[in-house]
Amino acid sequence: MTASRADFVAKHRFAVGVLAVLAGAVWLMPAAAQAPDMPGKPLLLKPPQRSESQAAPGIAPAPSATPQPGAAASDHVQEDTLQAIDSDSAGTLSTAEGGFGEGMWQGTPRALIENLLPRLPVNGDSAAMRNLARRLLLSAAVPPKAEGKAGSLIAKRLGLLVAMGDLTDAESLLAVTPSRGDDPALARIEADVRFLANDNARACALAAGQIRDSAAVYWQKALIFCQALAGQYDKAALGVGLLRETGGDDPVFSALVDALAGGGAKSAKPGKDGKPAPKVLESMPAPTPLTLAMARAANVPLPADVLAPNQPAVLRVVATSPNAPVDMRLDAAERAEAAGALQTETLRQIYMAVNFPEEALANPLSRAEAESGPLSRALLYRTAMVQTVPTAQAEAVNRAFALARKGGRYPSAVRTFMPILKRIPPSIDLIWFAPEVVRAALVGGEAETAKAWYGILRASALFNPESASAVTALRPVLRLAGSEETADWKADDLAAWWQAARGRGDDGRKRAELLFSLLDAFDDAVPGALWAALLDNPRRTTAAVPAPAMWFDLRDAAGAGRIGEAVLLALLTLGDGGPSGADPLLLHDVLGRLRAIHQDADARSLAVEAALAAGI
Repeated sequence: MTASRADFVAKHRFAVGVLAVLAGAVWLMPAAAQAPDMPGKPLLLKPPQRSESQAAPGIAPAPSATPQPGAAASDHVQEDTLQAIDSDSAGTLSTAEGGFGEGMWQGTPRALIENLLPRLPVNGDSAAMRNLARRLLLSAAVPPKAEGKAGSLIAKRLGLLVAMGDLTDAESLLAVTPSRGDDPALARIEADVRFLANDNARACALAAGQIRDSAAVYWQKALIFCQALAGQYDKAALGVGLLRETGGDDPVFSALVDALAGGGAKSAKPGKDGKPAPKVLESMPAPTPLTLAMARAANVPLPADVLAPNQPAVLRVVATSPNAPVDMRLDAAERAEAAGALQTETLRQIYMAVNFPEEALANPLSRAEAESGPLSRALLYRTAMVQTVPTAQAEAVNRAFALARKGGRYPSAVRTFMPILKRIPPSIDLIWFAPEVVRAALVGGEAETAKAWYGILRASALFNPESASAVTALRPVLRLAGSEETADWKADDLAAWWQAARGRGDDGRKRAELLFSLLDAFDDAVPGALWAALLDNPRRTTAAVPAPAMWFDLRDAAGAGRIGEAVLLALLTLGDGGPSGADPLLLHDVLGRLRAIHQDADARSLAVEAALAAGI
């Protein structure tokens, strides 16, 4: 180029200004901008209006400058500066709604929160951990004062919710965050939420407003997408060219803009509808909310490596994308549901939308055994849904659970099949199915279902040795869950369980170590003779443990009642592996710390997850 660098910069700024002026055209984009598919109320474009007496949850009302009755009159006017509302205090959960309270960060250094909160595990499949993390991020609470600019914590909290794929809660938290329109970080998070929810119209409106004040590459790319979506291909091409000249070349982004404009498909053979065939995207190893929205709008088939990052938000989008192959959608849907990013009902709908050949529907059990994986569970779900005979339903559900255990997706399968499971009436004819139902009901939080089937099993145990063995195996898990069915628990119950487990060799020993540790965490004494029985073949184990500083700080935080800090450290200690991957001693310590801050229900949920995952 012959122009000077100063001329080039001037032209670039002029071009950005032109794009900003033209951004208003986004409002005129056709219906193809697509309606959002995200459940929940639409996001307010400004903080909700509140009366003077109604403060946002967790936000102290600003002091009033109005003189109080009886105040002495003064000849001079006294000025009082209104206290700015700290957006970091915003939240959607009060204590009554499951939050940890306004004072949950009291006594915790601000620097520690800033450092550890972004490390919160978001890719695990523990429902109990996700519940704790969600409440931690949504609780209305007053954090320690920031030395610099306030508002950094709310951006971190929102970013974590988006990473978890929890778009509904992210939207709700944005709605109660004051002055979010003045924070570039929050504006970008809001745009990401819109793109992930397939709400391109409002994302483009947001981009049109932001581009007037920011030349950030993110907003330039967003505006280029919105122009292409509105059919303004020349303007979009100009924007892509400017990005390339300024070093912002992004092959995936450029290819998607090209696909939206129909470029690159001119030499491709037309599809069945006579339109150009969609452009093939060879790889997308680092998908973003924007590129996922672009691929969907352009109907570009998603490449296989789009799932590689295993990010819940990405899995959620792929699961509901019509431009993804069926097998990819099924895999993404199961993984997203397991991570809590996709509603279970949506997974059921995806299962029912799969078209199976007649021979598969005629022999579902044998076909599911051969297929394995998500496709097999979709087939078994469809089979169980159309069956009216309880025995046939039980066989399909039982097979689905067995396959899910092998694939590491048992809890997700339980939640998905639970409505079918609850329609199967407890009966002595299905006594073989009772232990499976009790365990599944404990995973799904269906206490009444577990009680009904356990009652049938316990009655059968009076004359059926197999039922008696099943009762012996189930009682410790029921005890961990806090079931009233084990109110008569005694040491002999645990001894009977160990007598049956010890015949399984090292596998039985490992389960005993875990079970004894879990029971001890809830103050159920384990007889010394049972611990001694595990010493007949002592062994040393290798386990992943947290840094000593984290371990001891968790102890101190729980002991001092620093709830937010203790919950955060407990989640970090367990990590993405969750309770099922934790060493028994480590898990014992975490459960004890949670109980110390009165989170017994969460501790029991973690214990049940660990026990059932271990095959207890």
